[in-house]
Amino acid sequence: MLGLSAAIVSYLVGSFPTAYVIGKHFRKIDLSRNGSGNLGAMNAYEVTGSKSIGIVVALIDMSKGFLVTSLSFWNYGIIIGLTAALFVVIGHNYSLYVGFKGGRGLATAAGALLVLQPLAVPLYLFIYFMLRMLSVKLYLSSVIGIALASVPLFVKMYPAPVPLMLSAGLILAVLSKHLTPLKTEIKDA
Repeated sequence: MLGLSAAIVSYLVGSFPTAYVIGKHFRKIDLSRNGSGNLGAMNAYEVTGSKSIGIVVALIDMSKGFLVTSLSFWNYGIIIGLTAALFVVIGHNYSLYVGFKGGRGLATAAGALLVLQPLAVPLYLFIYFMLRMLSVKLYLSSVIGIALASVPLFVKMYPAPVPLMLSAGLILAVLSKHLTPLKTEIKDA
């Protein structure tokens, strides 16, 4: 019952459509219908042309992940913490409030990982930026970064099967939203 409650609350918190609300409030733009249609920090920045808006969206989305994961983990342990992390990302990616549209979950997952395995976040950033400096495509860099940065999380959870499965679900929730733009990026290369 505790796991179900954590999943529901986390999904609802994750569903808060930060980019949509900020785009509508500050620029009168529906970000789900502009740019890539993605409700995340990158599309918010690209459509509005405002670094400040992009940064605010990223920070709020990270805060969603950090908040529910930290409260769940510190009060109820790793399984509930991972459940919260997984469902806050699913909520962000498929928001109940905007017709199940959403972002790609990267910032929200980063917030959760700062609680569960802090090493994953700087590792992702290092890999991502190194690959971009080597002229690797945007989404390919992101997917490689996500995959490699997940290793410390899996190592930390090993050998417990439930934490490993929840960790895999969390990483797959983020990766799955990167596959379509990755395919387009590869096709257009």
